[in-house]
Amino acid sequence: MAGLTEEQRYLFDTFGFIVLKNVVSEQQIEELKSTLRQPTEQFDPIQQEKGPLHWGPVWRALLDLPQVAAVLEDIIGNHAVRRAREKMGRPALPTFRIDHVNIHTHVKKGFKGASLHGGWKGTGGAQFSSYHDGFFYNGLVSVSFELYDTYPNNGGFGCIPGSHKSNVRLPRAWQLLENEVPDCVTRVPAVPGDAIIFTEAITHGTLPWTSDAPRSTLFYKFSPHGSTWSGDYFDPNEFRQYEDVNDRILALLEPPNARYHGRPTDPFRSAD
Repeated sequence: MAGLTEEQRYLFDTFGFIVLKNVVSEQQIEELKSTLRQPTEQFDPIQQEKGPLHWGPVWRALLDLPQVAAVLEDIIGNHAVRRAREKMGRPALPTFRIDHVNIHTHVKKGFKGASLHGGWKGTGGAQFSSYHDGFFYNGLVSVSFELYDTYPNNGGFGCIPGSHKSNVRLPRAWQLLENEVPDCVTRVPAVPGDAIIFTEAITHGTLPWTSDAPRSTLFYKFSPHGSTWSGDYFDPNEFRQYEDVNDRILALLEPPNARYHGRPTDPFRSAD
């Protein structure tokens, strides 16, 4: 499947995010709602075997949605490795990896808003965004899936478009959204089935929530194959048992490495 369109390429380069419409089916949304067990966050991780990717096939399917995966290849993939594999006639495995998965269910009516965060400073190189010689190069990239409509109120995902290119620190007075939402913050609404894709180098946060319905959001966060933000790596061998797991998903689940031939977590290597 083709990656970014000409229009999407311009928008992502300019703003630092794009919205893909209707990438998750209604059936998948209902399955996600019915099998969601608990919120998760990398700061206080649950045991890997109890994580979202073990809750059912639909959670693993979000790792490799064709339209999303093609865009991620354009945004954070290893372009040299991809071209080399194509010339050698090797299978088109992803050249990026899943870093971690966050499930947020805490946003309900009366939520005052979170702090603006993100940016390429102070993260040890995990969050960056650049464009060179016709290609994007990005660090940690989030794919946000909403399980409930965020249009009825002014809440949901918000960001400062273009801030992924900023060289100046965010003014402290603008950091806490519960105090006031600055005019420079853009609300990015979404309905179930949409995917908001944004670089973590952009300044972003969760806006105040006024709707009676809760907000449940799934964040699938991806990194270049050789880097990481989270210190809690997935083990591909823990997923070989599932019939729906193929070589592409095993490649996405690899810990950070250079994808050299013969590595212990190679998708084509049988589990010990």
